[in-house]
Amino acid sequence: LQTNGAPPDNRRDEVRSLLVDPKAELAAVEDDINVLQARLADYQRRKRELISYVEDLGALLSPIRRMPPEIMARIFEFCGDIGARGPHAEPSKRAPLLLGSVCRSWRVLSLAIPRLWTTLYLRLPTSGSFVRQQEILQAWLERSRPFPISL
Repeated sequence: LQTNGAPPDNRRDEVRSLLVDPKAELAAVEDDINVLQARLADYQRRKRELISYVEDLGALLSPIRRMPPEIMARIFEFCGDIGARGPHAEPSKRAPLLLGSVCRSWRVLSLAIPRLWTTLYLRLPTSGSFVRQQEILQAWLERSRPFPISL
């Protein structure tokens, strides 16, 4: 084995026999690696599940969950307040929709705040039907009642 040349015919069987044990060990090592990779995949899946569970439980302890709805409603109103002034005042055109898409309780709260729905940005098509825009306008009018709506 101390040469790069081919073994003579009388030594080929000896070289073949030397290969038997290392090939078997290599196959065993590959099997072990496959078993360990499967276990690792199981551990990684379980870790993701635990992370999600811990985050969900941690969210239950979030201070915002203890905030009274009246204060949340006031904060929501600032999110859509077109008249707001100041360095951090940046009303969102879609504030009512964004707030209502966070979770069920925020949706219920956003729908219960008529002032949040008093400004509507509506694009009208240059041609064709206005059915969808009419539906949006009707929903906005119902939600903003009793306050007037700005278009």
